[in-house]
Amino acid sequence: MPRLFRRFSKKKSSDIQILSHTKTNSPGKSKNRQRSDLDLSEDKLEVFKEDKCPCCGTLLQFPSNVKRLKCAICQVTTAVFMKVNTEGSATVDSNDAISLFGLQEIVDKCYAKRVKIKVSTKEELCAIFDPVAMYLNKGFHSMDILNNSFKTSCKKQLVDYYELMKFYELVMDLPTRNPFYRMLCASNDLLKKPSCPGGDFRWILIIWANPSIKGSIVGQKKNGYDAPKILAVAYELTKRCIGYLANIEPQAQYESLMGHLKYITLNEFQSQIELLNIYITFQFSRILYRDLKVSVHQHKKTLADSYPLAQPSPTGSELLSNDEKKDPLELKNGKSTAVSDFKFKPYEYELDWHIRCASKLMQTMNRANDKRYTINKNTNLSIVEFYNIMLDFIDYRQDFENWRSDNKKSTKETPVTLADFPGMPMRRFTLCSYPFLLSLGVKISIMEHEVRRIMEYEAENAFLTSLDKGKAVSVYFKIRVRRSNITNDSLRSIENHQRDLKKSLRVEFVDEPGVDAGGLRKEWFLLLTKSLFNPMNGLFSYVEESRLSWFAISPIKNDLRDGFPHHSQLYYLFGIVIGLAIFNSTILDLEFPRAFYKKLCGDLLNFDDYMQLYPETGQNLIKMLDYDGEDFTDVFALTFEATYKDTNKELLGHKPNVVSVELCRNGRYRRVTQKNKYEFVRLWQDFFMNKSVEAQFAKFSSGFRQVFVLCDSIKLFNHEELARLVCGSEEKNCFEFQMLRSVTRYVGGFSDKSRVVVWFWEIVEGWDFRLQRRLLQFATGSDRVPPGGMSTLTFKISRLGSKDSNKLPLAHTCFNEVCLWEYSSKEKLEQKLWWAVTQSEGYGFK
Repeated sequence: MPRLFRRFSKKKSSDIQILSHTKTNSPGKSKNRQRSDLDLSEDKLEVFKEDKCPCCGTLLQFPSNVKRLKCAICQVTTAVFMKVNTEGSATVDSNDAISLFGLQEIVDKCYAKRVKIKVSTKEELCAIFDPVAMYLNKGFHSMDILNNSFKTSCKKQLVDYYELMKFYELVMDLPTRNPFYRMLCASNDLLKKPSCPGGDFRWILIIWANPSIKGSIVGQKKNGYDAPKILAVAYELTKRCIGYLANIEPQAQYESLMGHLKYITLNEFQSQIELLNIYITFQFSRILYRDLKVSVHQHKKTLADSYPLAQPSPTGSELLSNDEKKDPLELKNGKSTAVSDFKFKPYEYELDWHIRCASKLMQTMNRANDKRYTINKNTNLSIVEFYNIMLDFIDYRQDFENWRSDNKKSTKETPVTLADFPGMPMRRFTLCSYPFLLSLGVKISIMEHEVRRIMEYEAENAFLTSLDKGKAVSVYFKIRVRRSNITNDSLRSIENHQRDLKKSLRVEFVDEPGVDAGGLRKEWFLLLTKSLFNPMNGLFSYVEESRLSWFAISPIKNDLRDGFPHHSQLYYLFGIVIGLAIFNSTILDLEFPRAFYKKLCGDLLNFDDYMQLYPETGQNLIKMLDYDGEDFTDVFALTFEATYKDTNKELLGHKPNVVSVELCRNGRYRRVTQKNKYEFVRLWQDFFMNKSVEAQFAKFSSGFRQVFVLCDSIKLFNHEELARLVCGSEEKNCFEFQMLRSVTRYVGGFSDKSRVVVWFWEIVEGWDFRLQRRLLQFATGSDRVPPGGMSTLTFKISRLGSKDSNKLPLAHTCFNEVCLWEYSSKEKLEQKLWWAVTQSEGYGFK
């Protein structure tokens, strides 16, 4: 195996070493390899060290006597001897800083000079404002000066963004662009040759806030600052700032960055996430452009003459020329050769350090987003803000398989080495490691892929077992239940077929004809969840102030001898039911708070989760926290106790039904004061959301995880996505019937332009939200939109006959199908459809 480094000369010019792109020796054989390849004596062997590039994260190996080295990947030169001890780095006087006030003074003098001197050329104008350029050049060439600049009085934030934005605006409002360009070049020089990376990183945040950075990616035009040379340098700043921030390693510095992201304004935080997503999109666009260009060259050689492809802008602001805003594979004769099934292959992006670093920084942003919460103000973003739609076109199957095959237990990312390339048995970069970037639709596709593979494996195993043992073994997980005893029958079926949970589910109702093509399964889930939520089971409590359900603090302890399963068995059954519903792509009608899904994902709960479940009580606790009077103890007269009403005691006729529990040891004797009121609220929240339901949730969780013991894709979903996966969506803006119409199939002679079909869609779109939900319930068995949206619903409209009829429309919920007659008028269709939708119940009419 060849060595990573060539023999270094002893000349002064070799103080800066550039690493070559060759494979890395294994640690145990490197010494022997050096001897055999170079035939060196032991006293001439050089001692090698390893470190990561502070910009791109590449693992660098270098001789111990090297003082400065240059990364061959990102071209950043770092000082090795200054990286270890940042405390001993050079410092400047605290007054040596740049500021808005200092810049304004110099700018005012330059404007005063301009008034006195008649300017006729650009060179003369640049000369007048040269003091500004020198001021900026000096400031942005020094890490220490930048670290002393734009400080804020708020200890929770590292940069005064208001002053910094005014500073940049003042520079960009100058009549010449030379000072701004000099500032960009100085920033780029500093990023390419940092004096002591690993120390204070405020200087990176200051450069990262430059307005031209976003313009370098999206081609933003502002006051002439879209010149190619400006955007080219700005793009260099973009990629290196992202690299430095993504690879901050010292724990103290990383925590400082997390704290900074936690407390910056929501608009600034959202803007940085948007910029990172644009950057990732741009990098994938470069891959797309390259692939399309190769495709055009291979398949249409004559296309280069008739439809030339422009090279991407060196600044990244444009990928194609103005003539190429259309499909690059579109021919002049109107025919298109666009590849409809185009996918980004993992080997195309897994070694791209730009994508790796941007994804890693987005991971930091995502973690900070989870912490951007205070009791009085919720300032975090939805997971949807992190989605990158460009990633919908990755080869998610291969990416997922790569992710599964790697060591998923390791949370620390292995550094990229120069020896990394496709085919090597090393840990790979996968986008599934950053699931917050993947849209819900991609994650559902990944889960469907894995579930399908698991079901096929189980079916194949059942078939081989039946051949081996000479007896029939079902390839399905069959549940046979009676409607009158659905809970016990379901529990018995699950207990008797624990190994079949991962097979495709089929349900049969005793003494009822019918083959389960999806409709019987939907009804079984519906009836069973209703049964489990029956108040007589005492599993869940209905919270009136939020109209949500939660685990009962004191479940009814039934005995099997009474004919009812024990409550722990029912919680276990409910967990399996939730898991089976996801596993078999069935939406449930549940009303649980956000905390239910956060606990399933292992996320910590906050006070906002308590507020959602107990809004009135939460508001009272907030009022208590806001009260700062000296008579606090006398006004509230509270001790460290929690009091709740046991609704299950009411059902059994037991009195009294009010229970008090100590929140801490000797809590009944400990009074709540101004000093300990936050501790009281924390213990109060923890009792109702965690401790009081710990055993119940543990049993439920064990049932849920029993279904997904072999399914890794469930780990890709966060609590928001898991809620949509279980219950779909019921918001008004999700009922997009125009989208449903675009994916609807027609049979029996109907088409999208048929008279009755046109009437049907006009009627449905004119109905109110309540009737639209009833229609969805009538046609599919659920009044909720699938988690992927209406476009993922397989909807069908079929024709029942060619003549008018007085009969009502029909529906097949197994196939999401509505059957219509050839009604004579729109009014008649609407009347019949209204009766069918509002008066149907189960598999008949009321």
